[in-house]
Amino acid sequence: MTVSNALFTEAQVIKETNSALEDIQETLALSLVDSLKAGDHITTPTIIDMLKDLEDMQLKYYDRLEDNENTQGALDNQEQSGDEETAE
Repeated sequence: MTVSNALFTEAQVIKETNSALEDIQETLALSLVDSLKAGDHITTPTIIDMLKDLEDMQLKYYDRLEDNENTQGALDNQEQSGDEETAE
């Protein structure tokens, strides 16, 4: 049960982190629009790189969340199998 709780907690942290990253992306996207409108050719590539980095981070977190859910599913299946064997 402790592993299950840890996986649940980790999933919550991942979701909160991704939410924060989405907020940062939105802010950067608005900054990108402003820099493009201003013709700022120095800041624009930096913002684009930052957006790419954020996207990479989010993809890693989504992968980790998927791994987390798969592990949780496997634990649930093991638990159910153990309960069925005990009932027999």
